[in-house]
Formats: sequence, structure tokens, C-alpha cells
Amino acid sequence: MAKRETAMIIYIDTPFKEEQKTLLRSTLKADELIFKDELPSDDERLSSLLKADILLGNPKPVDWLQQAQNLKWLQLYSTGFEYYSGVKIPAVVTNMKAYYAQPCAETIVAGIMALYRGIDKYDTLKSQGRWVGYQAREKLQLLFQKKVIILGAGGIAKHLGNILSGFDCGVTFFARSAGEATLHTIEDLEKAIPDADIIIGTLPGTKETAGLFTTAMINKMNADALFCNIGRGNLVEDEAVLIDALITGKIGGAVLDVTAREPIPEGHPLWDCPNTILTQHSGGGSTTEYDGIAAFFLENLERFKQGNRLKNVVDLAKGY
Repeated sequence: MAKRETAMIIYIDTPFKEEQKTLLRSTLKADELIFKDELPSDDERLSSLLKADILLGNPKPVDWLQQAQNLKWLQLYSTGFEYYSGVKIPAVVTNMKAYYAQPCAETIVAGIMALYRGIDKYDTLKSQGRWVGYQAREKLQLLFQKKVIILGAGGIAKHLGNILSGFDCGVTFFARSAGEATLHTIEDLEKAIPDADIIIGTLPGTKETAGLFTTAMINKMNADALFCNIGRGNLVEDEAVLIDALITGKIGGAVLDVTAREPIPEGHPLWDCPNTILTQHSGGGSTTEYDGIAAFFLENLERFKQGNRLKNVVDLAKGY
């Protein structure tokens, strides 16, 4: 990649607050920065996107990006990019890779702990002004030494493994070829499921992972087991089967950051599922989320201008 001396037109489709905008403006005085949320109409947004050299964000609709044939580099602010699968643009594409791994891992562990220690029920009792006290104790469980299967062996999975090791959990990873995994096939996974206390999905949304967690697997879970998902909602082959298992008590509960439909519509049965924590695809969030995105972009932008290889290059066609 050749070194670039000229000023860049940078279109920013990321919901930054004023502090991140100020940082970018003060750092990139020679470049033209165009913030999507400061443009009054879709026509102006599309026009700005099409003339940009660099795009920071996840633009929608998809056909806007398809038209962006002037782009040299697209920096997504997400890890996942299946929304853009098959889009053909001349730009180098980069994502945030494992940036969200720690908050996602903490979200799932927090949800598990909430179920095991009855925090969700205590919060309901608080809103009702009801005291149950001692009688609740015998239903509380421990995360300590639970058997956990993690679907995936990427950044989130590794962070989860680190956290769960502090609870002396037995952690087994499922992945096709990753060295950390000991479960490599669907048959291996199906055999392991009946002994698992917790199953956690961390897989990205690809053709290979869609529907990977099948109805047969749900039916193999033991009655106290938890199903958790922090990857993509389409991991579950049939969400209605999972919902039925939760409502009828065939499994112990669920922690779901992602679901088949998002937002979950009003009246959807998931809202009333017992022993279910819904974190509404917020698992990667933190108070410093957008500060980190801005900092990473500036680091990668310096690489771009110097003609060096960018960090976190991905292939929209391949899905990784």
C-alpha cells in the first residue's frame, strides 16, 4: 500500500458523541470529516458517502455501500459484518475483531450469575415490595465447578474461558479446527451436551453457523442446564423450540443477548419466558465503547496513510 500524502474525505456513520467528534476533528485537521448525524437528509448522506475516500461505520441500507465505488477503506465499528455479505467494493475492509470480547464475556457471566443467585427474582420482589427471605436460599445455585461448553474459540470464547477459570469451571470449546477446541464435529457436540450445565454460543453469523444449535441439541440438554447466546441469533435452528423448552421447564434457563428477531416485538413469547435474561444485544457495551472505536480508527488511519497493512482486515465475501 503506497504512502498517502493528500487530505482524505472521511464519512463517519458511527453514533459518536461530541467528545469523540472533538478528538477526531482536532487530530485530523487536514482531512475533511463528514458526520452522518449532522447532515439533514438522506440525499446529502448518500452523496457524502459516495465521494468519501474512507468510511468509518456500518452504513445502511446495504445498496448505499454497494454504490460506494470511490472508497479506499471501510472501517466497521462492529465485529460482525454478515449484514454486508456479498457486497463488492474496491475498499479494504476492517472490523473491530475482539474489541467487544471482554464486555460480551462479562455480560454472559453476569446473566448466569443473576439466574443462579436469584438476582432476577429478587429484583421482581423488590418492585412488588415483597420479602421472602430464608425460603429462597435453597433454590440458589453456584457457578463454581459447573461444566461449560462454549460454542466457538474466538475472542469472546477465550475471555469467557479466563473468567470461568476463576470459578473452577470445566470449560470445553467447540470449533471446527481451533487448537483450543476438543469438540470438532456436530457428533462430538451432541455427545457432550447431556453432561453440560451451561452451553454458551459465541459464534459469528456465517452460513456454517446458522442453525448450528439444533432442535435435537436442545432436546439433549439436561433439565437444569442453561443456554446462553452472545454471538448471533440465527445460531438456534428453531427459536420456538427453545422457547417451549424454557416455558415447560425442559431446561433450566437462558441468557440471550441475541435473538432471531431484533428488536423483539411486543407480545413475543420471549418476553414472558421464565428464568430468562434478555440483554437486548447490548452485551458489547461499556462507558468507553466509542472512545475505543475512535482511538482504534486513528491508529488504523495512521497505518493507512503510511501505506502499512491495516489491522483487522476482513473479507466480506468469505465472512471472516
